[in-house]
Amino acid sequence: MKIIGYARSTITDNSTSEQINKLKEFGCNDYFHETYSLEESEENHSLESVVAQMQPGDTLVVTELHRLGKTTRQLTELTDLLKQRELHLVSLAENIDTREPMGEVYFNLMEGLAIMERSLIKERTLVGLNKARKKGKIGGRPKIDPKTIKKIRHLYYEKKETIQYISEKCGVSVGTCYKYIKLSEEEWRKLRS
Repeated sequence: MKIIGYARSTITDNSTSEQINKLKEFGCNDYFHETYSLEESEENHSLESVVAQMQPGDTLVVTELHRLGKTTRQLTELTDLLKQRELHLVSLAENIDTREPMGEVYFNLMEGLAIMERSLIKERTLVGLNKARKKGKIGGRPKIDPKTIKKIRHLYYEKKETIQYISEKCGVSVGTCYKYIKLSEEEWRKLRS
């Protein structure tokens, strides 16, 4: 069972040396770092590649939880991945060690946060949709009147115009043009009636 350290710099803290020193003091067998830089470095290891190398029972060590992700969602997704792969997590600043009995509490808490976040996103989406409906806005793509569909088909089949020209002339996307060009005769008849 390996103890693997991971350090990541940020825009405000561009050095990983202090983190790496703490990871060495903790007793990491190996450590990886990811630096915030516009230039690619061969020494740069993304968190995903580090986790992919780990075996069940291995431990990932960080100096602070925020080194694992930029959002709560990223952190909860990573925690879920670690649990699924039977990997442990140690965060030095927060005194989290999932190798200990209390570590299971952390996994359960993060799982609860992930469920809560998904529920909140769903709820906010539904509230937004209901507000839009009350204002008379209906989701989805706007309906195209039969005259425009007829014009699209006429320009394509009769005038032999390009899709780009038809798209610009009718004020619709290229995909929409193809959608109505590919209609079967039966579907086209239904739209006209």
